[in-house]
Amino acid sequence: MKSQNRRKDKENKISEAAMSSFREKGIEPTSIRDIMNRTGLGLGTFYNYFKDKKDLEQKIVLDILTELFYEAESTCQGDDLKKRYISFINYIIDYLVKDPLELQLISSNLNWALYAKVENDDRYKEAENSLQFILNKYSSLFNDELSDSERLFVLSLTIHIVLSTCESALRPDSVLGIEEMKPALYKIVDRIFR
Repeated sequence: MKSQNRRKDKENKISEAAMSSFREKGIEPTSIRDIMNRTGLGLGTFYNYFKDKKDLEQKIVLDILTELFYEAESTCQGDDLKKRYISFINYIIDYLVKDPLELQLISSNLNWALYAKVENDDRYKEAENSLQFILNKYSSLFNDELSDSERLFVLSLTIHIVLSTCESALRPDSVLGIEEMKPALYKIVDRIFR
């Protein structure tokens, strides 16, 4: 158990160092050496935990999404599932526009992260992955004619729409801010689940 805890601590230390370097230097310019210099661990230690920098990015994104989806769902209130889902999306939007780096990381790794298995997280025992977690919470929004894979596809589309809306709002040349975009986005979500 101690060995497992030490392993997790080192993995977290590497992830935290990566985020620190990403914030300071940017994602692309950051090298594995830059990350490991911040940890005080040897360069070879990186490869005991990750195949490459992309593997590390994907792990970080999975951690971010796991926490974000759980927090977003825990803030939703009421019995109307469509309103709850819009509240869920609203929480995600507000979170991501405050942290463009995390938005960038998630956007570039989204397809992988949505379908990746969520391991060692008791909050997700009923779900195999983050999309399945959302589907379990909001399955009644869908008409019965859709298969589970079609439902997962529709959910992934809504998450993609949310991310592209956030990215559009943060562009320096954006005509509309995020608060002006939200009503249109929520109408689209409403139509998707009719």
